[in-house]
Amino acid sequence: MKKLIVVFGLCLMVSNASGSGFSIYEFGGRASAMAGAAVARPWDASTIFYNPAGLAFLRGTQFYGGTTLIFPAGKFIGAAPLFDATVYKSKSAIYTPIGLYFSHKLSDRLGVGLGVTNPFGLGVKWYDDFPGRGISKDAQLQSFYISPVIGYKISDRFSIGGGPDIVFSSVKLVRHVYLFESEGSPGYEVGVASLEGNSKLTLGFSAAAMYRSDRFGFGVLYRHSVTNEYNQGEVTFSIFDDLTVPNIAAVARKLLVNQNVRTAITFPNFLSVGAYYRLLERFGIEVDYLWFNWSVFDAIELEFDDARLNQTVPEDYRDSWQLRVGAHYEVNDRLSLRAGYIYDRTPQPVESVSPLLPDATRHDFSFGVGYRFDKYQIDLGYMLVAFDERSTVVDGEGKNHYRFDGTYTSRADLVFASFGIQF
Repeated sequence: MKKLIVVFGLCLMVSNASGSGFSIYEFGGRASAMAGAAVARPWDASTIFYNPAGLAFLRGTQFYGGTTLIFPAGKFIGAAPLFDATVYKSKSAIYTPIGLYFSHKLSDRLGVGLGVTNPFGLGVKWYDDFPGRGISKDAQLQSFYISPVIGYKISDRFSIGGGPDIVFSSVKLVRHVYLFESEGSPGYEVGVASLEGNSKLTLGFSAAAMYRSDRFGFGVLYRHSVTNEYNQGEVTFSIFDDLTVPNIAAVARKLLVNQNVRTAITFPNFLSVGAYYRLLERFGIEVDYLWFNWSVFDAIELEFDDARLNQTVPEDYRDSWQLRVGAHYEVNDRLSLRAGYIYDRTPQPVESVSPLLPDATRHDFSFGVGYRFDKYQIDLGYMLVAFDERSTVVDGEGKNHYRFDGTYTSRADLVFASFGIQF
């Protein structure tokens, strides 16, 4: 056993299809159709997520909620000479982050609201023959932000807002396990490891401000980072029955036993600043700039009951930014048309690009439609997320931490729908 090297570890990171790193920003049908450029104007109760200061400008009591259907697709081609030109595709999947909001105006100046969103998460799945299954085969992460917020109007045109974020998350990770007799020797695939766990509750907060006139709007939002701790995660091992090397089989069954794992994941803080201008009576445009403090995500520490399996996984993310441009045209009092564009710069260094999280800079294109009748509102839309091609080979040298080098191509199709009612 002392001579064997165990190649095993689980990172609480997953690929996603809508925002750089593993962030998500599509939590309202109207806002999403405008590329999420919604920090400077309170269109509906989804301002609870985009800028809670907008609650002071809403009227009455409102409900607004919906989901986004995310259809990711990815491909991997390994780098020569280790791999041939075989194309490996990720599994088809559908992810459904939600945005649910309830707002109420207590007075002319004060509004309150409650929102439930999933700002970080999603996942990626690969088939059984994928050569990177020892790094990741199935990774799923879902966060829940419960946000009771307020918005207060200091003057007729200026408001402030914010409130706590109550955050928890869940994770499921599956990968194959290999044993090596020595470093660089051919490995033995001995089984499958699965991790499932729920984090402890953590508190964060948001703070925001908004200026609004008939034609112009300006908004700023800050959401603080939170660290979710997984103290009760459980790892289960399924050892293959057909292992042909007795020594390897004996070590695998003795070493790889079900046990607990402890780790933590930090969701970054971010700042959003935007300006809206109504160019024509029925046509307006908004431009938002978002900065994410992704440098807080530098490594993942994994602590198992059996200390021989402990691992530190370097990530070394850098801070990143997004530019969001959205426009709308009000055809009449009932029908609205929207469109938008996002430039989304990846925070992931090339060394961290892997089957677990093959991120890249993205160009997103969105459009949608809204229809209002009586006190009801329906918003529908679509977004194409186009990733830049990303290779871990730079100047002929493989850079990946796992020495699993190649080229990733990805895209995602997002369909979103929201329903609103004013009581």
